[in-house]
Amino acid sequence: MMEERAGLFYVAVYESEDQILGVAGLDMNEIRLLCVSPGHRRHGIGRNLFQHFLGMVPGILFPDIFVYSSMQGRDFYRACGFREKGAVNFDVSGERFPTFFMTFPLR
Repeated sequence: MMEERAGLFYVAVYESEDQILGVAGLDMNEIRLLCVSPGHRRHGIGRNLFQHFLGMVPGILFPDIFVYSSMQGRDFYRACGFREKGAVNFDVSGERFPTFFMTFPLR
């Protein structure tokens, strides 16, 4: 299932010394995934992955990049310059999953 869905968007992998330290996914102008290995957080890996995406999203077509952030990722996206637009709850297998809709202006 995950492999099928991953084929629908661009995936970037951050590697160092043959280890995967971070993974990020972009679908048009939506960040679908941005994860950094717990032992390697706060070393700029997430920001590098985000910066990579900035060069891929054409500002002429999209006014912003957006993400539905988890509670844990919220401070990271704020530090990158995202603006919080409001809370959004998703139903995941019958469980409520709270997120925050956040945008980063491209223009």
